[in-house]
Amino acid sequence: MSDRYDDLHDEVGSPSGLPPESPDDAEQVASALSAMISRGDLESANALVRRHWFELLRSHGDALRQALDTIPAAALRDHPLLSIMLGVCYNGVPHKRVRALRYFATAVRAARSGRVALDPVDRALILVSESAVYRLIGRPAMGVGPARSAIRILDAMSAAELESVSSLPRVYSQAGVSLYYGGDLNGALSAFESGLAESTARRSSEGFSNLAMLAGIHALRGELHQARVYLDLARSSEWSDDQRSMYTGTFYRVAEAISSLEEFDPTTARAHLAAMVNDPRTIEHWLTIATTEALTALLSGRPGDGLSRLDAVVASRSEGRSPTARARLAPTRALLQLGLGAHDAAGSILLRDATPGADRHVAQARVELAAGRSGAALRELRRVAGSDLPPRVVAEARTIEAAALLRLPSSIRADGVLEHLGSLLEHTGLRMPLALIPPADFERVHAALVEHGFGRVLEGRDIRSVLADTTPETILSEREQVVLAALMRHSSPTGIASELVVSVNTVKTQLRSIYRKLGVSSRDEAIAVAIDRHLVAEDDS
Repeated sequence: MSDRYDDLHDEVGSPSGLPPESPDDAEQVASALSAMISRGDLESANALVRRHWFELLRSHGDALRQALDTIPAAALRDHPLLSIMLGVCYNGVPHKRVRALRYFATAVRAARSGRVALDPVDRALILVSESAVYRLIGRPAMGVGPARSAIRILDAMSAAELESVSSLPRVYSQAGVSLYYGGDLNGALSAFESGLAESTARRSSEGFSNLAMLAGIHALRGELHQARVYLDLARSSEWSDDQRSMYTGTFYRVAEAISSLEEFDPTTARAHLAAMVNDPRTIEHWLTIATTEALTALLSGRPGDGLSRLDAVVASRSEGRSPTARARLAPTRALLQLGLGAHDAAGSILLRDATPGADRHVAQARVELAAGRSGAALRELRRVAGSDLPPRVVAEARTIEAAALLRLPSSIRADGVLEHLGSLLEHTGLRMPLALIPPADFERVHAALVEHGFGRVLEGRDIRSVLADTTPETILSEREQVVLAALMRHSSPTGIASELVVSVNTVKTQLRSIYRKLGVSSRDEAIAVAIDRHLVAEDDS
């Protein structure tokens, strides 16, 4: 089956309930299941699938699909767990995914109708599988409800009933992933904590995905001290190198990479990312992996390589050009363009792809700072003032604000901003936000932090700006950007002058300035550079 669906196969739990004398060997389980189905003993087949869900999918997907395919449709409606299993099997066959959705729908309708008396464990497993399917078809918000319902069922079980669920940590993990991608962060963290707590000695190996997700989420949010607590646990001998490197360990590797980047150690970050066994382009965490790889390239001084690799990953994904993917990648793409010195391109990317919100305003503030427009940077930051933001976003905003204020002859606000920034860096363990401002600004902020008693934040670390050192002489003014956009539509200064209602001589003067700043000598060359550097927003309609 495709790696893209490894999360569904590797993670969805296998509740117990196996009849006496049922086999434990994977091949024997598959053979026994086929025999049960062939003689019409679907109750025993249901119990066997419940007990060996993970093993059957992992090792015998094709054989399992063929066996389940012989069950009449009416019988599948009476056994929704078998129907959801068959749907998962077909989901791994690219040209059969429409059929997979039909089996998923059959199982969900049967489970919700109340016509079939379902074991609570079966119901929880169906709901968790439903939530995972919604993630995989690009509708994560629809998976939140089923995930929450599954958790409510588990929470209502007694300790003895929970003990009978053989892969309980995996069930919590899948529910948590659905909640995370559906936007319920608190619910996701709670689910992962429950899954980790259920990692008893008997089933400790099944809890690693919960631990990995907790480490990764806290690292991504900028809660480094919390992330490192989970990382220390994940590095212990209780877990294996395979767990740390396969799908279940994806967010562990991301957390390790980010922790290394905060110490300005991109070499170790690259090693952790390279340790992933699954192809990062084929699993649902691909956006998180891609942005972490891009940051690693940026801190390695290779923003161009980071941008080209990011574009290659996007091109390899059918959903790479979706509005959701483009919006999530826009701040990272803009940051890489700033690393190349192309602040105009960075601004165009945010204008075209980013969705309204704190991330966009902070990213735009960084672009304005790089373009020398300190006032515009401060205006963007005012739009997120008072918002409930993750520590990483707060630290980036405060760093940009400090840099903008320190450009002014004097500012009463600067001292307060620097005090907050220094304390925030101390308490979170964040360092990278300091590197994401232009070099001259970094030097001023660095010196000001030392002056305010926060020099220890930077001691022993080779922290430096990773953005290009741009100068006002190479920056297109807002009016020049308007003229450049008009140049895309008109072949002569007369046409541009007519559209903008200015004189032809004014247009000629502005075009000379644009050509000089772009290092070109003709309209065709200017258009080529504008497209290459994303200096104008392209029309995708």
